[in-house]
Amino acid sequence: MGATQSSMRDLHGSSHSSGFTIHKGRASFSKERLRSNSNSSIHHHKHNYQHQQQQHHPQMHYPSPNNSASTLNSNHYLSPISPSHNTHPQYRNHHSAPIHTASHRQGSISPPSSSNASSNNSSTLQKAISRRRASSQTVESNISSSYGSTLASSPDRQHAFLPRHSGDGSTKGGFGHSHQNDHESRWYHGRRYHNTPSLYMLPNDTEEVDRLHLQHYIYKMIMGNKNIHVPIPKDCGRVIDLGCGPATWTMDMATDLTAVNFHGVDISPIYPAAIHPRNCSFSRECIVSGLSQSSNSFDVAYQRNVAPGFTFEHWSRSIAEAFRILKPGGYFESVETDVRVHDAGPMTNACFDHMIMSMASRNVDPSVVRSLDKLMIGAGFVDVRVVEYHVPLGEYGGKLGQLWKQNMTAIMETVRPHLAKAGQITEQQAEGMIREMVRETAVREGEGKFFKSYQTVYVTYGRKPL
Repeated sequence: MGATQSSMRDLHGSSHSSGFTIHKGRASFSKERLRSNSNSSIHHHKHNYQHQQQQHHPQMHYPSPNNSASTLNSNHYLSPISPSHNTHPQYRNHHSAPIHTASHRQGSISPPSSSNASSNNSSTLQKAISRRRASSQTVESNISSSYGSTLASSPDRQHAFLPRHSGDGSTKGGFGHSHQNDHESRWYHGRRYHNTPSLYMLPNDTEEVDRLHLQHYIYKMIMGNKNIHVPIPKDCGRVIDLGCGPATWTMDMATDLTAVNFHGVDISPIYPAAIHPRNCSFSRECIVSGLSQSSNSFDVAYQRNVAPGFTFEHWSRSIAEAFRILKPGGYFESVETDVRVHDAGPMTNACFDHMIMSMASRNVDPSVVRSLDKLMIGAGFVDVRVVEYHVPLGEYGGKLGQLWKQNMTAIMETVRPHLAKAGQITEQQAEGMIREMVRETAVREGEGKFFKSYQTVYVTYGRKPL
């Protein structure tokens, strides 16, 4: 079975990793480690900040998943092993500031060795999503079929600047209630899109919303069955989800932390209008145009997968808005997937190269996700840290690798016309390229030439000074 691996670096260049090497002052993935053992552990980090910070947040805590709720019950795929171990920090001169020391506890999480565990985990994912989808009046397909055929990889958290709507606009009330009018939609290659200028290439129909629900749980698997890396006030805290989409993350968190108030914002009102935890609320707003939220009003701001439609200017605006609405001492966390693929076959590389070209043609720079720490520091955040998760792409990675492959294959199929246009090839050629990518990532060790491809998910977070 495959698993993710993670490394961590902080504001001052401190790198903490397992299964990684340090190259030119930056934590990098150890290819030999991945090739030698596809059962490599997932390494995740919990950060205990200095006593001075703890005094300002006496009731801060890391929320633990409530496995009795609609999440990954009895997650056999992510079961902790012991003993845990510590790595020694190494520092790089990335930012000219005094070295800030902190203690880091590193635990290990490994996948099961039996196929039954993978089957159980797959069933758990299906059940979790089925329960979530059961509350939606806009979902039309069955989870057993959409699990394999409609799983796509468009970001499960598109930003508030970009369009996302569920259903066909005819549903009323319930989970997927939408204020969308017919003139707000357009159809292209059989999929529905928002009818406004946007840099985002993916649709906003029911199939996409279903995929967004499922991808939330895939991300949760990647990150060791947790939803967030920063502390949240235990009682009466306020958390905002910037670009909440269908609000799967928001409601998952609200279910676990009933004493915390969660608010989701998005330009597309596909968030639930009626069926949601009572400590949830939503509003239709645009991040980059400025939020209606008051300054210094939230303890945590969370944002995920906005990169596919953000220009550099959009990034600067959104981070500045997050800084403004946070209380002094509040945290901002960003989760983004790097479009680049590593150790891949020629056709897999070609697909992702065309994706990058397509993004560049719209003035979207996918490399920004690798340097969000600099943007956050420039906006005024302190104690900025980055955690990198390396996710297997292909059958060799077990259930997680298969799910991630389905994600990436679906997004390639959806944006195929854009890939063809960016690479100046026909759609038929683009289709053949994607087909070869599927073949390359389906080969297992011992069955012929195979590639242990992987991608990187970056979690970047920092604190607003007191």
